[in-house]
Amino acid sequence: MILHFLPMKASSLTLFLALVFSLSVQAQNGAPLAKVADDFQDRLDTATKQLAETRKKIEAEKVPMTKQLNELDDQIIEARKEYDRVLRISDSRTLDITNLKAQIKAKEDQTNYVSNILDEFIRNFETRIHISEAQRYGDLITDKKNAAANGNLSVQDKLQARLDVLNLAMDRLEESVGGVIFDGSAVEGKSGVVSKGEFLVLGPLAFFAGEDGKHMGLADLRLGSNEPAILTLPEATEPENIRTTIAAGEGRLPIDATRGSAFKVEETKMTIKDEFLKGGPVMWPIGILGAVAMLIGLVKWMQLIRVKRPSYKQVTELLAHLDAGRTQQAEAMVKKVGGPVGKMLAATVKHYTDPASMMEESMFERVLDARTKLNSYIPFIKIAAAVEPLLGLLGTVTGMINTFKLITVFGTSDASTFSSGISEALLTTEWGLITAIPCLLMAAYLARLARAAMDDMEKLGVRIMNHRNAKDAGGSPPSAFASVKPAPQPSPEPEPLGLRPITAPAV
Repeated sequence: MILHFLPMKASSLTLFLALVFSLSVQAQNGAPLAKVADDFQDRLDTATKQLAETRKKIEAEKVPMTKQLNELDDQIIEARKEYDRVLRISDSRTLDITNLKAQIKAKEDQTNYVSNILDEFIRNFETRIHISEAQRYGDLITDKKNAAANGNLSVQDKLQARLDVLNLAMDRLEESVGGVIFDGSAVEGKSGVVSKGEFLVLGPLAFFAGEDGKHMGLADLRLGSNEPAILTLPEATEPENIRTTIAAGEGRLPIDATRGSAFKVEETKMTIKDEFLKGGPVMWPIGILGAVAMLIGLVKWMQLIRVKRPSYKQVTELLAHLDAGRTQQAEAMVKKVGGPVGKMLAATVKHYTDPASMMEESMFERVLDARTKLNSYIPFIKIAAAVEPLLGLLGTVTGMINTFKLITVFGTSDASTFSSGISEALLTTEWGLITAIPCLLMAAYLARLARAAMDDMEKLGVRIMNHRNAKDAGGSPPSAFASVKPAPQPSPEPEPLGLRPITAPAV
């Protein structure tokens, strides 16, 4: 049997192999080939029939399955479209959420910025309101500040608390323009007595009138006090108008254009006694030394201005009496002159008939004696003028040391504490200079007066010696105050020494 292998599907191939296997088995078993062929034919017909039925069934089922597959494909397409739409929506909403978060962050930043601005405004407002208004607004401002810092409140409530303070400031501004009156208490500046009354706040100024009718004036801040202080006004400003204006709601008020600065400057002024006591222990030697030097200078000035100097006519008359031998009249004239010049002229009268050298030495002795007396105590004034600034510097150094000790202990939180200590330490330097400068000027002036008196005595002595030498030489006396060298004496007596220039000792 010749088998032709034709292209066939897998099922036909399987059937063919089964047929071959069946033939081979039957051949081995001795079955006839014709029977096998019939049997195979039957099976083939059956298989063909089944195949046909199967194909028909497949054809019958293929259309609805294709239709169902198409429907499923359409559903998949629709599902993909829906997925893309949902994805786009999701992306859009994600973008919107991101934008909303950015807007929320921007709003939070704006809220924080506004809150910080309001907090700064509250701090400035609290420090810039008048001290008298602290009694009126202090508790309310404190409550709003505590609410703004309360972590249990919402952001809106915190912001509203800050805005309440802003509204309060606006209301206060409107009220203060026309003036506002409210009750309160103030401290009398000098006695420290607390007095109850009414305040009138008008712009930047505040006035107070006590219930007792005694305490009234401007109200202002005093260092170291939490209560407003009453600044007493002069009578010329009519302070009683404050009470009348507060009672009637209108009237005339005294205005302080300096807004309290004039009172503060007045408070910083100190009397000589206050400065002396605040300067410390070094002020005592400065004051005592300066007072003694000034007293000595005054006495010395009176002594020097009382030194009499004879006129040219009186000296000429005196020499005429001496030349004529009228000693008594000359002595009477000398007594009228008095002082160191009178003593020198008295020595001249006494030794006029003696040798010229003896008269010269006697006059020179009186000049030396006058120099000592005229220059006495002037060196002390010069020494005081030199020592006073050193004492002032000593007081400043010790005061600065004490001030820095206080800074070491208490710190520099309050600048007024150590600034006042420095100013007090500088008082000693101030008073050292105040006392030294007059002493220096007085010493120079007194030394000039003493030197002028000495110069006049020297000129007078030169004139007298020139007159005597000219007389002894037999010539005419020289003119007054002529500076002529003494002529040599014809006698064997030693040549006169002449009056030596007298200079005050250097100090």
